[in-house]
Amino acid sequence: MPAAAKRRGTGPAAAIVTTLARLHPLDRVPRSGWLLRGVTEPESVASHSHALALLTLLACDAWPGSCDAGRAIAMALVHDCAEVVTMDIPMPAGDAGFRDSKSRTELAAIESLFDGLPSRSAELFKEFERAETPEAKLVRGLDKVQMMIRAACYQREGRGTLEDFWTHGRNFEDYGIEAVRELFAEVARFAGRKLPRIARRRARASG
Repeated sequence: MPAAAKRRGTGPAAAIVTTLARLHPLDRVPRSGWLLRGVTEPESVASHSHALALLTLLACDAWPGSCDAGRAIAMALVHDCAEVVTMDIPMPAGDAGFRDSKSRTELAAIESLFDGLPSRSAELFKEFERAETPEAKLVRGLDKVQMMIRAACYQREGRGTLEDFWTHGRNFEDYGIEAVRELFAEVARFAGRKLPRIARRRARASG
């Protein structure tokens, strides 16, 4: 090992490098829902987070003024960082009690990963989990939009068995955000599919 690698610096620069090194394996953590449905070499958690951040940027530009774009993009970037520690646990595997425990474990992981930095990451993670602010509602909805875009692309490529993605109403939760609702409708058109009944009811109620 080079001599320089044996010494750790101090201050924010050292903490930033350490944090990025801790997050380095995130691009090797697969999104487990795809694996469970037979998608080989699926997107990683890092790839998903990047796509969600880009989607958030594009949505905030296309529908300006509805929320703090910078905060929403930051939330998208950090929302799954904890999975470098916990891995990606598919939510059908757990009940409400399990989800609460998972959320607490992920918050502890976020706090540890960003230790030594004056970071907003833990605050942003908690805000995302509560889904009460306009930014959190937007990012939670776009999280599902990104997933359904990926499902449509995988199906076009003939990868995996993904029919259940199109019938599960929770995959189309729009959190009352018009931009998310419009994006779901466009994803369905792109895929040549119909939205599930509950999503169509939400769209009619909002109109």
